[in-house]
Amino acid sequence: PVNDAYEPGSVFKIFTVAIAHSVGGISYDDKFLCDGAYERKIPGGETIRIKCLDHHGWLTASDALKYSCNDVLGQISDKIDDDEFIDKIKMLGFGSKTGIEMSGETSGFVKETDNKTWSGRSKATIAIGQEISVSAVQMVQAATSIANNGTPVKLSVINKITDKEGSVIFQHEPQYKNRIFSKATADYLLNCMEITATTGTGSKANLSDVSIGVKTGTAQMADKEKGGYSDTDFLSNCIAIFPVEDPQIVLYIVVQKAKGETYAGRIVAPVIAKAADLIINH
Repeated sequence: PVNDAYEPGSVFKIFTVAIAHSVGGISYDDKFLCDGAYERKIPGGETIRIKCLDHHGWLTASDALKYSCNDVLGQISDKIDDDEFIDKIKMLGFGSKTGIEMSGETSGFVKETDNKTWSGRSKATIAIGQEISVSAVQMVQAATSIANNGTPVKLSVINKITDKEGSVIFQHEPQYKNRIFSKATADYLLNCMEITATTGTGSKANLSDVSIGVKTGTAQMADKEKGGYSDTDFLSNCIAIFPVEDPQIVLYIVVQKAKGETYAGRIVAPVIAKAADLIINH
């Protein structure tokens, strides 16, 4: 969770929607047409194209998360200034170490707009969780901004330290980073994630007795031998926050190179439900 950096795929869409909402790029009722692919002409005449898994028709941002629509997320990314988008991503903690008390932590990688590899498709691709590398602990820390009314919580694995007599010499107190989103934005994303759990791609993570918000993601992994993306290796992941009305837990599970089934909604979401049940009972 600390050492590995990877492209998270569609799980990252919750942060794109949160950023767009926080800067006034989208409202609750804005609708976008998914016709099966995001297309945009860039200076020089080239047309960039990102395929979607379906022709979803007219969707709100909440619908786009529910169905994990690439087309609409690309259109939403157009509503955000390039530099503002990257700045907000970095404010969420991506591209830098969380400072958690574990060795060998990766910083991941966030591409700057002045990077020579930044292209006309970079923002839309980052918006759906590719062209960016993250660690699992970065994903959890960023999700705490949604769970904690817009203010991220600094991660720690230490509750307390005692001496040999059992006296407490250090007791952890929560530390908070700078506010990134308003409470209204955080509440909106929690609502979107709950809809995704009840009727969307994360339905297999839904619980019968406790409210839960989720987002799933399936990303092609890099082919380190041939370059580009692998046709056989996928990273499936799912993030959950619960209970929605008073968030206490952020739960995140990543499955690398699953055999047979690969879609996170089918392979990781059910594990989220089982793990959440165990955590709640505990």
